[in-house]
Amino acid sequence: MKYTNLILLVFSISLYTNCGNKSDVDSTAVTNIVEIHKDFLFGDSPEFQIEILDTINLEAPGNPALTTIQDLAFSQHFFLLLDRIQGLLKFDNSGNILRTIGEKGEGPEEYIMPYAIHLDEKENVVLVADWEKRIVISYDLEGSFKSSSQRLPAHPISFYKDDDNLLVIQETLNGSKEKTRQVLVSSIEPKNLEVKHQESPLYGYHSNYTTINSIPRILSWVKNTSLFYLPIIWGDISSHSGTDTIFRKVDDDLVPEYLLDLTGFDKTLQLGINHVVLSDSYAFLRIVYDNRSYYVVIDLENNRPLIHLRQLFGRELTEEIIPKPLKGDLFYSILRDEENTVEKNPLIVFYRLISAHN
Repeated sequence: MKYTNLILLVFSISLYTNCGNKSDVDSTAVTNIVEIHKDFLFGDSPEFQIEILDTINLEAPGNPALTTIQDLAFSQHFFLLLDRIQGLLKFDNSGNILRTIGEKGEGPEEYIMPYAIHLDEKENVVLVADWEKRIVISYDLEGSFKSSSQRLPAHPISFYKDDDNLLVIQETLNGSKEKTRQVLVSSIEPKNLEVKHQESPLYGYHSNYTTINSIPRILSWVKNTSLFYLPIIWGDISSHSGTDTIFRKVDDDLVPEYLLDLTGFDKTLQLGINHVVLSDSYAFLRIVYDNRSYYVVIDLENNRPLIHLRQLFGRELTEEIIPKPLKGDLFYSILRDEENTVEKNPLIVFYRLISAHN
C-alpha cells in the first residue's frame, strides 16, 4: 500500500455551464477528425502496457457483498464507494469497511436510487445525488444525516467542481421527436445545499428512449479546454450512425472539437458509441457494431486511433475494467474474480500507462 496515499487524491474535472442547445453537427467546422476504420477493429493491435502501482482488495472479512459499483470518491485516508444495492459505504485504504452512510428507503433521510457522490472534506460532508427523488442529500463522514436539497428540475446524474462552485448535472426524460431530452445544470452549496438553477439547459438532444443515460455529461479538461460528449442518437436501437462528436465550449455555445468518423462499416447493421471515458490525453470508446462491443483508445493529441483493446489485465473488457482517470497518467480499474464459482468482491487496481504512445 505504499503508493496509496499518493494515488488516493480527490481529483476534479473543470467544467463550464450554460452551453446552449446543440443537436446538429457541422462537420466542416471540426478541425480534429479521428477516422476509425472497420479494419482497425478487426486487425492486429499492440498490447496496452501498464505499470501496476497498488491494489485494494474489497474481499475483506465483514465486508458486504458488492454488486455494481456506481461511483467512487478517494481521499488520503479513506475512500467512499457507492454500490447500486448496498448504498454508500466508507472504507479504509486497506479495503476494510468502516461504516454505512445513510440508508436506502423512502424516508426523508434516505435515498432510493443513489446515482453519484461528491466528497467535500472541507465541510466534512458527502453529497449523494438521488436520481429517483431528484434531490441531493448530505451526510457527515461519520454517517449521520445533515440535510437535503429542494427538488431539482430533473434527475441528477453527476457532480463537478468548477473553481469554487459545485455543480450538479441533471437529465430529463422527455424522449420524443416533438420534445428533446435535455441536460440541465445547477450550482449547489455543499454546506446548506442551497441550489441555484441555470436559466438555459446545458444542451438538448433528440432520443426515442426514456431510460437513464449515463453518457451525456461533461467529461474532462484536455489541452486547456473543457470537453463534452453529446451522443447523437438516431431512431431505434438498430439504427446506423457513422459519426459522433466530442465538443468544446466557446463562450455560450458548444463547438465540435473532435469528429469521430466511423468508416468502412456495413450501413445495414447497428453501429454506435455507447460508452466514453476521457483522460488528459486519451479517449476510451466502446463501439458497438453488429451487436458486438469493441474498445478503442484514441490518441487525442495526434487525432488517431491508437490501440484496439481486446483485453486488459488478461480479461475481456467491461465498463468496470475500462481505465478511469485519477490524475495525469494515473488510472484505476475494477477487477472481479472470474475464475472462482463463488461470487467475490472485486479489486481496485491503480496503475500508470507507460507506453501507450509507442
